[in-house]
Amino acid sequence: MGGAHDSCGAVLTLTAGAGGVDAQDWAEMLLRMYRRWAEGHPSGYRVTLTERTEGEEAGIKSAALTIDGPYAYGNLKAERGTHRLPRLSPLHPAHKRE
Repeated sequence: MGGAHDSCGAVLTLTAGAGGVDAQDWAEMLLRMYRRWAEGHPSGYRVTLTERTEGEEAGIKSAALTIDGPYAYGNLKAERGTHRLPRLSPLHPAHKRE
């Protein structure tokens, strides 16, 4: 972790992609996962939920966390891109893999 900003805090944003309610539910699971990771980090990161937009039926459309503490950015900078979860949907009437 020798990058110019690695020792700084971080802003983490999550946005549900295509997939409707399932994508919004998955985005909420990721939000909970990242929040718990940061709150339980040995460095004692301070986590602030700065934005949250609820989904119509379940989950979230988007959210943003501010994570303050040493090397928060350095630890999170590789967490970018699309996180995909193919699963048997409990919300799909035929319970098909989506």
